[in-house]
Amino acid sequence: MRDPFVVSSISWHEVTDEVAIDNINQIEDVLQANVKLSEYGVITGVAFIYIIEHDDNHMHEDQFSYSVKRGEVSTQMRLSYDEVQKSTPEEVLHLMAAKYIDTMLEWLPKKKIANFDWQRFVKDVQNLFARQGWLQALEVA
Repeated sequence: MRDPFVVSSISWHEVTDEVAIDNINQIEDVLQANVKLSEYGVITGVAFIYIIEHDDNHMHEDQFSYSVKRGEVSTQMRLSYDEVQKSTPEEVLHLMAAKYIDTMLEWLPKKKIANFDWQRFVKDVQNLFARQGWLQALEVA
């Protein structure tokens, strides 16, 4: 993995403005600058891909994997196409941040990664995203 945190998306062409590269870069940059994976244990990299496709398109499915050999978590998770389609880029950023946290909360304990403090990792990322204002609900205009 090129960096400890890699964030990307696979999106339907109609939602590329909503999933502005700025959102992807913001999440990745904030994680890179503030979270040191070595402080939590054996994981050396986390790749997170947001999937935003029509609900009837199942070309890309949710996945969460951990490679013991590489020490890397790779995940791709769906965001609701309809929700993204009707949202502003700022609202999509909030959806993306919440999905990141929800995914880690659901999947890290299932993987039972030895020598990785997943609870502290998730709590720290959640607090980081909250400080950025990304976990606050936005008022509907």
